Parts: sequence; structure tokens; C-alpha cells
Amino acid sequence: MGGKEDDVEDGELLNAPLLAGRQKALPLAPLYTSMLLRTIALAVAMLPSFSLSVAAFAAAEGRDSASAASAAGLIVALRHMAEFVSAPLLAVWSDQAGRRRVLIACCLAFVLECVLMSVAPSLLVLGAAHVAGGFVCSGNAVESSCIADATPPGPARAVATGRLFTVIGLALVIGPMLGGALGVHYGNAAPFACAALLGLVALVVTVATLPEYLPESKRAHKGGTTAGGMSRASMVAPVLSLLKESPPLFWYAGAMALCSLGQSLFGTTNALWMKEAFGWDSQDLGRFLAVVGFSVIASQVIVLPFVLRAAKGRESLALKSCLLTNAVKFAAYAMAPNGFWLYMALFLTIPCFCTIPVLTSLCTRHVPASRQGLWSGSISALCTAANIIGALVGSRLFAASLRGLLPLGANLFVAAGCYLAAAAFVSRAELSRLPRKSQSGTEFDKSAGA
Repeated sequence: MGGKEDDVEDGELLNAPLLAGRQKALPLAPLYTSMLLRTIALAVAMLPSFSLSVAAFAAAEGRDSASAASAAGLIVALRHMAEFVSAPLLAVWSDQAGRRRVLIACCLAFVLECVLMSVAPSLLVLGAAHVAGGFVCSGNAVESSCIADATPPGPARAVATGRLFTVIGLALVIGPMLGGALGVHYGNAAPFACAALLGLVALVVTVATLPEYLPESKRAHKGGTTAGGMSRASMVAPVLSLLKESPPLFWYAGAMALCSLGQSLFGTTNALWMKEAFGWDSQDLGRFLAVVGFSVIASQVIVLPFVLRAAKGRESLALKSCLLTNAVKFAAYAMAPNGFWLYMALFLTIPCFCTIPVLTSLCTRHVPASRQGLWSGSISALCTAANIIGALVGSRLFAASLRGLLPLGANLFVAAGCYLAAAAFVSRAELSRLPRKSQSGTEFDKSAGA
């Protein structure tokens, strides 16, 4: 006899023909286009422009590099905290009101944020604008829900998620190079102004082309899981119910949080670290970050389909391999003696960028369609909490390195440890999926092969 998790998955499989028909009528291309424009704009504003602007304002106020790193970490942590508060509510609001209007609101908020940062006269104003923008930022939770609405569970959903990451990768090729060049030639405010313009274009495209992926028949009832007036405490019970129905979700969620923690430990001050370690300027930083974006594209277009075919039925094994590759990458970054070896470490660990699509696919197949928004928002909140910790800890570790108290790559070694721990969590999830015996001796929980 199958457990509750089987009922969830069987129900989704029964709905597969309807979802497939909906996908033809409502393609994902408009979502990808909107996401591409918004992510290019975000990359122009943030990579590496934001960190360098923080450093410039800090220097103008008489602070040293270590203080600038700490300030950058604090601002990023507060931004993540704003997203932590808002992202689950936005995702659940989208379960009730539909995805389209929430994404339009996020686009508009981003434009206003970039306009404020482009005219910021001080570090305080720059940080306040960035933090405020986080209150209307879905953290990709709503976009992930759109993909779950339009695709059946399984490899098709992983491929669709991989395409979203391909779009992000393309944006990360264009945005950092553009932002780095604008910062060198036109000053620190230019990347933010350019991002505001691109965000405005994204807003127009979203309004004009984005369909509603969640039909009214599949929306959450207003008397149930709603965004309006929902406290974070009232969201706990539905999520705990999902975790109880499917034990692997707990361990997959933990692995997702550890991935976010590891990435944030490095990502918060990566531009400042590369500037300090290799003496790179804005254009050098933009060039490397663009190559990172190209690597993301290569991983999703070339590596991910191969991984999904080769690891069919053994997705957990593929996921653990990707997580271990991430650990190797960050350790290699920390030990790189020059920029050439940093590039070599990146190229040799391209498969690590398959981690999140595979992990997302494993998670979403355990969640019913009507609760995808709730789950995506909750995972986004969990990962955002990890990002808060990572931003604070990573920036403090880097600041301590600048003061000579720790090796310069200390935060990278800690990041590598996070990915090793995530691989252990995935192994534990495998054990929780093994068939169990009821008191009468009959097997249940047949989801071991899910």
C-alpha cells in the first residue's frame, strides 16, 4: 500500500495531460524573456558595481577595506532579511491571485530601487534603497512556481528549470561586462541608471506578453492559504504537513539551505576578494563574472541533459556528485595563486552548476500543484535565511582576512564545507525514502524510487 506521498505523485501524474495542454497554450518563453531582461538589469547593477560602489563610498567616508567589506555584508544581509519577510508572502499571494500580477509588482519595485541607487549621495542611502527593494522581490520563488504550473513533475520540470538557469547564465554573461565597463568609463552611478532603464523595458515586456500560468481552478482558496494577512506562523503548519507526508523533503530543504549558505559566504564579497587577491579592476571582475555566466549556460545546455539521461532513476547520485564538485571548486578558488588558476578551477568544475535544477526537481515532485507556491516561497525564505547568515559570516571572515587574522581564502574553505554537508543531507534523504514496514509487516512509502 502506498503512503500519502504516492497519492501526491499519482495525482500529479493524472494531471499531466492537462498540464501539457496548458503548456502549449501558455509557453514559458515570455517568462524566460522577462527573466532575462530583469536579470541583465540586476547583474549590471550588482556585479561588480554594487560592491565597488560600497567600497568607494566607504573610502570617501574614511573607512578602510575591512570596514567596507563589513558594510557590504551588513547591507546584503539586511536585503536578504527583507526578502525573507516578503518572498513567502509574495509566493503564496501568487497562489491565490495568480503569478502575473505579482511578477509585475516585482518588476516595478526593481525599477524604483535602481533609480534611487543611481542618485544615492551616500552609503546610507545606497544601502537603504537596496534593502527596501528586497520587500518586493520574489527571490525567483514565483518564477519557479510558474515553471511548476506549466510542466509535469520529473525530467521535464528539471529541464525547464535548467532553461531558467540558462537565461540567468546568459544575463550573467552580458550584465557584468556591461556594468564593469560603465563603472570604469562613466562612474559608479552609471550601472544603476542603466539597470533602471533595462528594468523598465522588462516591466513593459512583462505587462505586454506574460500570461497567467495558474488558472483560477487551481488557485488556493481565500479562506485557506492566503497571502493577505497571513503570518509566518500560520504558514508553518502547511509546510510541516508537507514534510510529514514526504520525509525526504526535510533533507532536500536542508541541502538547499546549505547550498545557499555556501554561495553567500563567497558571493557577498567575491568582487572585493578578487580585487584584493589578484589586483583586478572593474573590467577584470566583470570579465570573470561574465565567464561564470557562460559556464552556467554550458552546464544547462550541454551538461544537464546528459546528467539527466545518464542518471535516470539515480538523480540523488548525480546531485551528490554536483555538490562535491562545488566543494572542490571553492577549495580550488581559495588556493588559486593567480587569476589563471581561478579560471581553470571554474572551467574544470562546470558540472557544479547543475546542482540547483536537479535538487529543485527532486523537491517539487513531492509537492502537489496547489501548494507549489507555498513550497517555493518557503524554500525561498529558508535559503534567504541562509543567505543572511552567509552574508554576515562571509563578510566578517573576509574582513578578518584583510586584517591578517585569517588566511585570505578562509570564507571559501567554509563554503566548501557547506557543500560537503549538503551532500551528506542528500544521502540522508535517500535513507528516508527506503521502504519501511508498518506494525503489521506490510511495506509502505513506495516513494523510494521517486
